[in-house]
Amino acid sequence: MNTVAAGRVDPPQDGRRRPRPVGGRQRGAALPVPLVGRDAEYAVLADAVTAAGSGRGGGLLVCGPPGIGKSRLAAETVGLARDKGFTVVEGRADPLLSGLAYAPIVQAFRDHLKAPSGEGAEELGVLFPDLRPDAPSTGDPALQRTRMYESVLAVTRRLAARNPVLLFLDDVHCADRGTVELLYYIGRNAGELPVLVLACFRSGVANEALAAMAAATRRDPTGRLLELAPLTDRAVRELVGHLLGAPPSPALLRAVTSRASGIALFVVALTRHLATGRMSGPLPEVIRDVVLEQVNQLGETERRLLEVVAVAGVHGRPAVLGTVAGLDEPVLHAALRRLAGTRLVVEHRSGAEPHYRIAHPLYAEAIYGELGISERRSLHAAVGAALDASGAGGTVASAPHYAAGGDRVPAARAVEVFSDAGRRALTVGDLDEAGDYFLAALRRAREVRPEAVPALLVDLARVEQGRGRLGEAAALLDGAVTLGARRGEEPERLRAWRHLQALLEAERGNVRAAVDLARATGRRPDRDPPMRLMIHWIIALREVDLAELALVSKELAELPSTHDTPTAHAAARLGAGVLAALAGDPATAFAELSEALELAARCGGDAPHVAFPIRMLLNGLAVVRGDLATGIRVADVESTAPVRLWLPGATCYLETMLATTRYYAGDLATALTHLDHAVAEARRVGGDRLESRTLATRSFLRAERGDLDGAEADLTAARRRYDPEQIDLKDAVELAATALAVRRGAPADVPPLTGTLPFGDVQLNCLRTAFAGYAAVHSGDEDEADRITGLLRASGRDAAVPAALADLQQGLTAILRGARAEAGRLLRDAAIALRGMGVRLLAAHAELELAELLPRAEAAELTGAATAVLAAAGSSPFPARVARRGRPVGKAGALTRRESEIAPLVGQGLSNAEIAARLFLSERTVETHLRNVYRKLGLRSRVSLARWVR
Repeated sequence: MNTVAAGRVDPPQDGRRRPRPVGGRQRGAALPVPLVGRDAEYAVLADAVTAAGSGRGGGLLVCGPPGIGKSRLAAETVGLARDKGFTVVEGRADPLLSGLAYAPIVQAFRDHLKAPSGEGAEELGVLFPDLRPDAPSTGDPALQRTRMYESVLAVTRRLAARNPVLLFLDDVHCADRGTVELLYYIGRNAGELPVLVLACFRSGVANEALAAMAAATRRDPTGRLLELAPLTDRAVRELVGHLLGAPPSPALLRAVTSRASGIALFVVALTRHLATGRMSGPLPEVIRDVVLEQVNQLGETERRLLEVVAVAGVHGRPAVLGTVAGLDEPVLHAALRRLAGTRLVVEHRSGAEPHYRIAHPLYAEAIYGELGISERRSLHAAVGAALDASGAGGTVASAPHYAAGGDRVPAARAVEVFSDAGRRALTVGDLDEAGDYFLAALRRAREVRPEAVPALLVDLARVEQGRGRLGEAAALLDGAVTLGARRGEEPERLRAWRHLQALLEAERGNVRAAVDLARATGRRPDRDPPMRLMIHWIIALREVDLAELALVSKELAELPSTHDTPTAHAAARLGAGVLAALAGDPATAFAELSEALELAARCGGDAPHVAFPIRMLLNGLAVVRGDLATGIRVADVESTAPVRLWLPGATCYLETMLATTRYYAGDLATALTHLDHAVAEARRVGGDRLESRTLATRSFLRAERGDLDGAEADLTAARRRYDPEQIDLKDAVELAATALAVRRGAPADVPPLTGTLPFGDVQLNCLRTAFAGYAAVHSGDEDEADRITGLLRASGRDAAVPAALADLQQGLTAILRGARAEAGRLLRDAAIALRGMGVRLLAAHAELELAELLPRAEAAELTGAATAVLAAAGSSPFPARVARRGRPVGKAGALTRRESEIAPLVGQGLSNAEIAARLFLSERTVETHLRNVYRKLGLRSRVSLARWVR
């Protein structure tokens, strides 16, 4: 005998089958529903029908939980048998008629019998007295039952003599023992007959005869037991789509899939229920009825235990269940075995101790929904107390039950549990859960534990800070510090809270207030935790107080002398790296920061917070060293989630830096995607300075894409909140303004570059300096061009990218002076170095300038490669090249990609018709593009454009 599981048989290849009625009824369905997700199971049944039609009959049992689709699958089989000319003999057991002997058999055969005569007629009279009311008794019940079984088998044979027979009984779990035995008897003797016996029954029902028949069928080589598994998610999606007549919304599909767990009846009922907009509220009646039908058959002990299991949820360990239900261990385990046998409860094992849960989420909903509010609260409070007593799961386990227990939970204990659960939720970034627990604790603490209120206000401030509601966080922190001082809070705790205030003010852009708070609170490197010293480091960085930054970095570097912890050692390497960077030694800085990042991974809960500033600095140093792969790797945006509770702008900072790195790598599309995310994140946390910085950086990238209008709009928005004291914002705004001026051929609009390369976002500073150099050369300012070359040389002693950009800048300046040979050598060196490091866009600009100095053949090859790089990135050449000094330069914006393709073809002497054919355009389109080219470049004729290109 074969036991067939879902998905284990090759599906038929004849396409989707038409819907068929299910034994004259369709549960929970207003319209016929197609059979979906049952191809493998249907193939088994179809093969059995085919075999029976060929004289190789037998028995086939289909089992599964309520609503799984047994009757629907059987209906498809009945329809197939009828289509093949079978005589279908069908009946159904009724739970209200389970006391009537052989009722399903009588229902099935009545319409197929006339008044019996001959051998077996008397025995059939036992079943059909209206056909032979004077049927005598043999006096031996067992013998009479045997003769009656033989008579029913004889009738089946006579029916099969005319046509193959399908005997189908549904809901056999509700049948009497005699029906089950007779059904098995017919199936067992159908092996050489064109007879298929098909029976459907519910798994998990206590029915000894049915269990014996299932076991015997497993052993019988001519029998099969088909166990239906839940529908797959794909099948659920298909079924829901059919019911709605359109693809379902993601929210509705998620709700149906998660709650129905593949039970077809529940999928249908939930879909129709939820499609009306009722995403919450009571369950559909059909689901409730299915569940309660089984629950109502339980004894009082099992029913009470089932309710406790439903309330306990994932915490249904035996010790907890027994305590709450008031059952001693032997009674408890016996009741759990019975519930598991009914398939209402399932056992899970995690570690040494098992735990029990309701088998299906909708069963749990239905059972829980039957409890009154008072019952639920009492049970939740009892489960929470039992979890407390057992120590299983800690407050994470007991807190949800105490929350649902309401006034049944002692208030003082609730404050402790909710406070701890909120802090645990905060560590994993679940701000909503943390906020709910802290508010619940605060409400109770005001009444029974007022001394706990200030700390809870600080906790709520961290939640608000993580949500980006910095104003609300500041108000909560201020309230906590004020209340704590009034209540005589410990001085060190108050200092810790004031440090948080200082950091929050720095994040809000109130750097002066942050500095004042930090200085008033003071630093104690020998006693303060390393993370508190790092707050002073961050504030010094925001203030751009390099002397203070150096002092705090030195204190960080000396931490291991007083703190022998992983956090102290990682912070020490950070301090050493910053001191090296400030001293102009990027190689040492990179080495120290790389070691710091490795050490940060060992810092436990502090790891993301320690690693964040290291990642920012290491990203910039890696890029200017030409190690773009490391720059991208360390800018791990996903690592910032826990840091946002401390620094709300953490994700925004790192995503902006990652976008700049992607620009260096020539991936403008990905860079802009990162900046779109960064702008959205800056707006979420309400950081004006952050938003301005990200908008300015996006303005630069849009200019590089040729979207000058979009770049101008972003730059205008960034300048609304411009603060030149914020060095990273200043650099970003000035870079965007410079790039726009270069793209527009208007170097006079470039803001002046003052001072040397400052400490900060070094990759942004590098670009700011390089683009200022382009502008100086285009405006013919040799002195400024030389000064900028010097800045790049100074920062490029141990940094490959600034060194290559210094060659590029010096080469462009050499062109101004007519030193073409020197310019060619420098530009070639710059192009080779930049391309070798993967800095593709800047390399392409160097190659285009170099091509102007080369013979035509070599220049054409180099120009083609550089133009391809720019085109792939969605960028374009600068509208004027240094080697074309004296040629007209347009001010209406960069040529579009199509215009940049057409102009060189004019220089090659192609006509408009030839250009149109090569680029698959119309001649009119080519003429339009050429008019735009003439206007942008200030040219008047085709001849002047050809000269300009050459």
